[in-house]
Amino acid sequence: MAVVIYSNGIVEEMIPLENTFSDKELIQSFEMYTSLSSYRLEEIPNCWCLWGYIDNPPENEFNKLASEIVEQDVYSHLIFIHDSELHPDLGLTDKIIYKLYKQFTEDVTIFMHNLMNDITEQHKQEYEESDQTSMIFLSALGHTKDKRVMFAFNPNEQHENFYVDDGWEKFVVNIHKYLKENFDKEPIEENKPFVIFSDSKTIVIVEDKNVDQVIDDMLSYFMKKEKYEICSEITEIKNKWYILKTLPSQGMIDPPETLDSSIGEKKKRKKPPPKNLDD
Repeated sequence: MAVVIYSNGIVEEMIPLENTFSDKELIQSFEMYTSLSSYRLEEIPNCWCLWGYIDNPPENEFNKLASEIVEQDVYSHLIFIHDSELHPDLGLTDKIIYKLYKQFTEDVTIFMHNLMNDITEQHKQEYEESDQTSMIFLSALGHTKDKRVMFAFNPNEQHENFYVDDGWEKFVVNIHKYLKENFDKEPIEENKPFVIFSDSKTIVIVEDKNVDQVIDDMLSYFMKKEKYEICSEITEIKNKWYILKTLPSQGMIDPPETLDSSIGEKKKRKKPPPKNLDD
């Protein structure tokens, strides 16, 4: 097996079809990319790092943790491969295998956790020094099955400056734009969370208990701006939302109860989650 870290922080194991990875298997993992780069990780014996490269990559594909590890800008997932997982005919392995795979995965996990802690402390220090208390705070809930990180926006957990500076103004305008473009396109499903933003990496929701407050705060903001057409659109979305919440069961997507809770508090499950190294 190999260890894979994605740009949104999700970590999982990659299993070869046979005893070792073929070059075809590794290349297929990067089918969207034009070339591959590799790096021999000095901090962990017998470890290769592999990632993909394309021209003009999307900004949201930037892999901060991987970039810190290989000291280059990485815009893909990154794979940690133990020498024992590579066929000797490839000529890429050391003659001496210092640790078995189990110890290797433990070393990778410890190495990444330490690095993530360093990055977190660095961001915390930069945040405190810049006094950016108008920035939004989101609570991490877990991972969805399609490898997106789900966050919750709670209006009662924001710094008071978030509402008096331009943080709330920018946020509420973006919420309205997202809802206007996406709300009616979403399928009708029971227990569906109230989504206020999503992309290929993240989903931001408002938990049911906070939906009224968030929508009423939005209406108050746009009313003061005399944006009556927008108020009408938001009110219509609010009414549709409560109609959806009262519909009989019509199937479910991935609500918070079925998240792969690699981060955050574990939720109720009907079956055990897939194995993730950061559980």
